[in-house]
Amino acid sequence: MGYIAVGQTGGFGSRRFIKRYKSIDELRDILKLDRLSSSAVKYLYIFGECDVQDTECLWLISFDIKCVLVRRPNRSSNIYRKPSHEYREVREMLYSRLCGSVDLSTYICLEDESSLVGRYLDAVAPSHYILESHLVRPYDDRARELVKRAIEETIEDLVSEAQHILVRLRSVRPNNRARALDKAQKLGESLRTAIALARIHSDKLRELGIEVNVEAELEKALKLLETERHSTTNTHRFKRFKLG
Repeated sequence: MGYIAVGQTGGFGSRRFIKRYKSIDELRDILKLDRLSSSAVKYLYIFGECDVQDTECLWLISFDIKCVLVRRPNRSSNIYRKPSHEYREVREMLYSRLCGSVDLSTYICLEDESSLVGRYLDAVAPSHYILESHLVRPYDDRARELVKRAIEETIEDLVSEAQHILVRLRSVRPNNRARALDKAQKLGESLRTAIALARIHSDKLRELGIEVNVEAELEKALKLLETERHSTTNTHRFKRFKLG
């Protein structure tokens, strides 16, 4: 079995580590190594490929979106644009699955989420993307710390987003209330998904050394969010009734 490496290459480029330049058909943010060099261990985060899944194994998912086709029905030709929005959409999608972000296009996940990402990319950028998933385990403490930090940041971001929406719901103007409630509902669904995964993979999260009680933190955020969402909804209904 080989190795998968992620991280900044220290300004050396891929040739320093794989003895050649990458082709345009290869993912830009991961390196596949047959053997380890001292420079790879020094500069990169190394993961060994797993042939059998166990509690130490995680899924490393990486993708590149070359471009997004913008169809123009009333024009003679279509145009292409940069996929900035699509990268953000995938990030939000994978955060709800408790995936930790290594960078904008590479994630460490508790389960193989490549089919979820693939369905989305098929819809928005058919034939214009590369997607791979690898079952891996951290090679050393540096890689383990990367995984731990990435997943903890995902949890923090989910809780922070819930707090942001709480503030928004309490101060939202009537004409923006429906949009704020829709965001709250979507985040509530993401939190429920994350809670379910935290429950299923509680042993793995503890093995990674994640110190917070993931399930409890997310449930607390969900409860506060749902309470405020229902309060805002009922207030809106009451005002509509009074006005009528």
